[in-house]
Amino acid sequence: MDSIEERLFQLVQASVDDLMRGAHALDHTKRVLAICVELGTELGANLRVLRAAAILHDIGRSREAETGISHAILSGEMSRDVLAQQEYSQDEIQHVVDVIRTHRFSEGLEPTSIEGKILSDADNLDAIGAVGVYRSIAYTTHEGQGLQEFLEHADEKLLKLRDLMYTEPAKRLAAERHEFLESFVERLRQELRPDSTIFH
Repeated sequence: MDSIEERLFQLVQASVDDLMRGAHALDHTKRVLAICVELGTELGANLRVLRAAAILHDIGRSREAETGISHAILSGEMSRDVLAQQEYSQDEIQHVVDVIRTHRFSEGLEPTSIEGKILSDADNLDAIGAVGVYRSIAYTTHEGQGLQEFLEHADEKLLKLRDLMYTEPAKRLAAERHEFLESFVERLRQELRPDSTIFH
């Protein structure tokens, strides 16, 4: 990791320290970056823009609740000054902002670049599979919710993510992770049934 990215990570660390660990803390950012680099290398993306967008995509999340503004908007706008101080051109900065702005599943915006598609895919990939199950349970537990809320979240969002991937390599990865998620959810439903005979 070069010195610019190290400085970006330091800024992100300061902004996510107060976030619930396990769902959207720095480990999530690192996984999204790793997936972005893997996909971006295969697809010939602008890695300088993509890596910056991946590192900064959640930098505004801690302000979302207090402002009522989507963290995709906040993170994009907060990235402007950060990147201007880190040797990024105005064209690169606007590209990063656009990539971040369109990455969020619930925003309903379509990414307009390959970098935007990759960040969206990477963020969604980290929400399914074994890591996604852990993150979702960590979040529902933190919110004082239980198994039923986890299952509702799986139905409303997680189990739909496989079909929302933009890039072919992400679709392949999503198919594998979705299979695990689907199996876990079904097993959980079985064990929660009052007449379950799994252990009899």
